[in-house]
Amino acid sequence: MSAIDELEKEILALSPAERERLATIAWDSLVNDPKAAGNPEIDPDGIQLATHRDAEIDSGKIQSIDHAEFMRRTKTPE
Repeated sequence: MSAIDELEKEILALSPAERERLATIAWDSLVNDPKAAGNPEIDPDGIQLATHRDAEIDSGKIQSIDHAEFMRRTKTPE
């Protein structure tokens, strides 16, 4: 098992609040890293869109939804 696989397993064992904290830290590290934009393994358009969405949520222009609501709204009809 690779180090990244082990780390992923440990992260997924954390509480939701702990995973959210790590996700925020990881996200901020990408947004604030000038090398990230030039990395072909990272989607700069996706980062730009997510940053734009974050600003819309912060301004109150749009309201976020949780994962369960997203899944409910996007569920393919049977």
